[in-house]
Amino acid sequence: MKRLLLLFLLFISLSVFSQEYKDTVFTVREHTCACKYNLDEKDDNSIFDRNSKDAHYPGGEEQWKKFIKQNMYKGFKGKHEVTVRFQVDKNGDLSGYTLLGSAPAQKYEEAVRMLRLSGKWFPSVQKGFCVKTTLSRVFEL
Repeated sequence: MKRLLLLFLLFISLSVFSQEYKDTVFTVREHTCACKYNLDEKDDNSIFDRNSKDAHYPGGEEQWKKFIKQNMYKGFKGKHEVTVRFQVDKNGDLSGYTLLGSAPAQKYEEAVRMLRLSGKWFPSVQKGFCVKTTLSRVFEL
């Protein structure tokens, strides 16, 4: 009976330990990104890796430029650089839009509309884990 109980406890502890990190593969518009997922948010700031990957738009910069060119409203007068800071969480969702610098409100709203329209992004990967990060993008409107 004691051996059965010991075996049961060992089995439970192994299953709990094996679930500590869950491998995740994000697929967005035919592009994929893989990382481990179950890192606590309190640990996000303590991880640093020279081989880390920044959060990025699926397909890279070329696809991002193509998306902007196809979807941006072109009826604004004058040219302004609109810099928007935002967060990409470990699920690839965007949030926390902040205007950096000064730009007309309509152009800031257009930049945020473009970011929301872009959908999910690939999260940052540090030491193999998906982590929340902050990015900035410059829009010329």
